[in-house]
Amino acid sequence: MQLAELKRFAPAAKHTMLSGLMQAWPQAEAAGMVTPARICHFLAQCFVESRGFTDVEEDLSYSAKRLVQVWPKRFPTIESAAPYAHNPEALANKVYGGRMGNTDPGDGWKFRGRAIKQITGRANYKACGEAIGIDLEKDPDALFDPTIGARAAIWYWSQAGCNRFADQNDIRGLTKAINGGFNGLADRRAAFRKAVAIWGEDDVAETGRKTAATSNIGRASLAAGGLSLAGVGGQAYEVAQAVDSGRSIADAFGVSMFTLGLLIVIILLLIYIFRDRLFISKWEGF
Repeated sequence: MQLAELKRFAPAAKHTMLSGLMQAWPQAEAAGMVTPARICHFLAQCFVESRGFTDVEEDLSYSAKRLVQVWPKRFPTIESAAPYAHNPEALANKVYGGRMGNTDPGDGWKFRGRAIKQITGRANYKACGEAIGIDLEKDPDALFDPTIGARAAIWYWSQAGCNRFADQNDIRGLTKAINGGFNGLADRRAAFRKAVAIWGEDDVAETGRKTAATSNIGRASLAAGGLSLAGVGGQAYEVAQAVDSGRSIADAFGVSMFTLGLLIVIILLLIYIFRDRLFISKWEGF
């Protein structure tokens, strides 16, 4: 792991946050984050939780409409959400009070999400503090320190058994373990793909994934005669040769230019879908 790679992954990140992560990285390695899959998944999840390594505090300023969407059971109507709209402290005490170890008045706000993992709740603060040797119940703001916050994220990852999900490339299971739900799942997938381009590539094992032949798109392409990138590449080469020899593309295929254009669009679309499905099959456990 190098600082330059982290900056490439999160160009808008705060330098202090990336430096803190680098300082804590030996702890990550000790927790088993030594494979490309685990590294990519961990960084992708932290990227989304911390809004691109730019913030270490949970954003609890929501509109009433958004509150109804995020917490529909707690706020079934706009009217019920209105008193908590853009009122972070009141909202934290409302949605976090009485759970996750929060017992005293004001605990919801006191133990709101902090650090690049968004450690939340008195119980998690206590357990994390005991693990890393800092009394986070007494000093919850200590998680604002970039290195301490990174250590806390690594602790949470380890105690939640996240390496298992990473090894299976199960982004949904991993997101549930990290987030408690599937909030920001699309963003987590996008961040993971970016991480793969830097730390992953072809280094992750293929266990536990569907192959192209067993995916829906893969089966359809094989049933239709086997859409392969090599075959498409060969056709493209033949077309190029036809153009070079002075024949028009349309004549080479024996079709009108409109038909040829439509065929090319369809082929490109199929290639895009097929390659995207292969990526998901390979990296995301579907």
